[in-house]
Amino acid sequence: MDILHLAFQVGISKKLKRTGWVKRKVKNPESVAEHAFRVIVLCMALAPSLKVDQQKLVKMAIIHDLGETSTGDIVVESWKKIFLDKRKKKEKIEKEAIRNILYGYGEDYSNLFQEMIQRKTEEAKTFWDIDLLERTIQAYEYEKEQGIDMTEFFASAEFFITHPLLKSAVNDLKKMRSK
Repeated sequence: MDILHLAFQVGISKKLKRTGWVKRKVKNPESVAEHAFRVIVLCMALAPSLKVDQQKLVKMAIIHDLGETSTGDIVVESWKKIFLDKRKKKEKIEKEAIRNILYGYGEDYSNLFQEMIQRKTEEAKTFWDIDLLERTIQAYEYEKEQGIDMTEFFASAEFFITHPLLKSAVNDLKKMRSK
């Protein structure tokens, strides 16, 4: 157990800017840690209403981007074959990074990461819905603050988010957007 190694690895996420926002020329884009923090709080607060295991959901939120301290925030283009190849390679590297970063801390978090990326359990499906909702909320904020068209993020959220409560939140955002 190396406390400083853990702290320094996690600290990288505070400096790592979210690539999708950088590519869209967002001024002062959020860091991976800032994104993760809101996802964690949303998971913690919403788990009881969504009827999923709160502890598992929050743990997924905590580790979900931890591997990016080793890979960087790689954006994989969806709807293309390269997407699956890149995503699988990225997920494999991130799983190993999580295992290395959290080795000796009482739980094999790489197994939880594997469960999360397989998207088969209710917690994993819910986690990805919340992650996507958070990204859409952030897109809304950037659109309002900086006048950058973020339509693609709303379309993606509408298509991929499956939980009715979270889908409703996206619809509320769309209404706010049109005002």
